[in-house]
Amino acid sequence: MVPGVPLIVWVLIFIAINTVINIRGIEFTARANKIIVILELVILAIFVIVGIVAIAKGVNGAEVTIKPLYDKSHFSMSMVMGAVSIAVLSFLGFDGISTLAEETKDGSKSIGKACIYALLTVGALFIIQTWVAALIWPDFNSFENPDVAFYQIAEVAGGTWLKYVTILATALSWGIANSLVAQAAISRILFSMARDRKLPQVLAKVHPKYQTPYIGTIVIAILSVIVTVAFESQIGALSSVVNFGALSSFLFLHLSVINYFIRKKQSKDYVKHLILPIIGFIIIGYVWLNLDALSKQLGFIWLGIGIVYLIVLKLMKKDTGLDLD
Repeated sequence: MVPGVPLIVWVLIFIAINTVINIRGIEFTARANKIIVILELVILAIFVIVGIVAIAKGVNGAEVTIKPLYDKSHFSMSMVMGAVSIAVLSFLGFDGISTLAEETKDGSKSIGKACIYALLTVGALFIIQTWVAALIWPDFNSFENPDVAFYQIAEVAGGTWLKYVTILATALSWGIANSLVAQAAISRILFSMARDRKLPQVLAKVHPKYQTPYIGTIVIAILSVIVTVAFESQIGALSSVVNFGALSSFLFLHLSVINYFIRKKQSKDYVKHLILPIIGFIIIGYVWLNLDALSKQLGFIWLGIGIVYLIVLKLMKKDTGLDLD
């Protein structure tokens, strides 16, 4: 909409807004996020309603069909899993809820439910909007620019006004809503690691008034600016590292469930604590195998850096264990 504004300007604006909100406290962050989510849901509802009307009118050759969901002539499981390994980035965030366990009224129980409900809700919304969009534009090979395909579809369905409304919704969701919760989650991970003496103690400092890990929040803001500027022309590579890390951590998460409940707690609930984690591990493992070569290369380099850091801690005779009980 305003291509003349340099990327760094938007980065600084969004990061500044998110940093101030996050330092003010988790309740303030939650309220700000709630307002943005409501606005996004309203815009999504408008798009879906306008889209359905456009489909009913047969705009752009639209017709009701399940082909966007399943087309036997073009279906390929390996292609689907390859696409899932890319789409992972769009779903990251629900797991960040777990970092707020210490600031939640009902603790781990409500956190677990929130993760599941958020994932199911987001999944359903993704399917609905993508299905409607695909019906409005049946020939996916004819997009002028795939990066802005959704906005082209919005313009065909409702006109220029809907195109700009969806653009603004995307800008707010990525620039503020998504980044806001990501910064909150990461700053609390740094806080926990610093409190456990795995990172510099300064990151464990809490704001005297707002009771938030403000040093970690500011550090994340600074790193965000540096990384964005450094990877301005390599966003794909940056996404690859994120997807590798997310899928790898999810694999270990499933193993940790088995280790904690079956081995340590001697649980007899084999369906919940053994069979389901194994099924999850297999599915995510298959997606992980379908990551592109760049994701794996960069991911293993990042993993290597972590191993070197672990060795340094060992050589310095620092405690590298974690008390998870």
